[in-house]
Amino acid sequence: METQVTTNRTAQLVNVSEAAQFLAVSPSTLYGWVWQRRISYIKVGRAVRFDMADLERFVAENRIRARLPAKF
Repeated sequence: METQVTTNRTAQLVNVSEAAQFLAVSPSTLYGWVWQRRISYIKVGRAVRFDMADLERFVAENRIRARLPAKF
């Protein structure tokens, strides 16, 4: 049985260095997150790649909002 995936966009895949730069972390930190399964990734053979949409979602999900000022 074949599964067919249809999307209206093309995934933009980036390597570890590019993803680390986008997230402002070191490549070793990013590899740690991959090992811990904290971040979505794609394996292409032995290479690890990241979809930019997943990286943007990761940033949005980990955003800490500022507190509202206390009302006196």
